[in-house]
Amino acid sequence: MVAYFETNRVHLEEHSPSWPESYLTVPYWEKQLSANLEEFESDLTCRLFIFEKAKTDIVIGTANFTQIFRKAAQFCYLGYGLDKSKQGRGYMTEALGAAITFAFDEMNLHRIMANYVPTNERSASVLKKLGFQVEGYARDYLYLNGKWRDHILTSLTNKDWQDR
Repeated sequence: MVAYFETNRVHLEEHSPSWPESYLTVPYWEKQLSANLEEFESDLTCRLFIFEKAKTDIVIGTANFTQIFRKAAQFCYLGYGLDKSKQGRGYMTEALGAAITFAFDEMNLHRIMANYVPTNERSASVLKKLGFQVEGYARDYLYLNGKWRDHILTSLTNKDWQDR
């Protein structure tokens, strides 16, 4: 994780909240990975890592289902990032497709919301390929890299959702 974020710091910081000082350290990620597991077991988040099939020891991206709401809602938010050198090769579309199948089939979520900065054409393209529908525009939606950023709001619903 440290190598992934170090290598992609400039690329990822543009679309990320501010990172704590310890973010690029092994102790931070040891603690974070433990917290990720606890949150998954508590049905709060599902944080996934993306690898190349031929190099399963090197993280090239992330896909995170966060703010999982149950009861009448059954939805979450999707956030993701990919190594800058791997963009444009279909990795994110493939990885998110598999992750969404897991979220719908195994986690039994009904709705996934994903939002992106209007200038992020790669995110717009990936989400469109995956079937996400644009639902709106939010001004000053998230505070990223030291400034408020507008976002396009999208969602995808699970047509096969069943009340379990």
